[in-house]
Amino acid sequence: MHNESPLQTCRAEPGSAVEEQPGRARLYGGETQGIEQQRRRARRTAVVVGAIAVLVYATFILSGVIGR
Repeated sequence: MHNESPLQTCRAEPGSAVEEQPGRARLYGGETQGIEQQRRRARRTAVVVGAIAVLVYATFILSGVIGR
């Protein structure tokens, strides 16, 4: 018929999609240790991105000065 959906409906067993995921403490080896490690990584990423930005800015300024 025209009203029928081309997609098949399927049934899932109750609880079949539920998976045990490790808690935050188990993922990072401890609650405070994991947060500190995450902060260190974020700080390092921010420093690297900042250094790249300063290099691009300095290169832009120097290319204008030298190009005159």
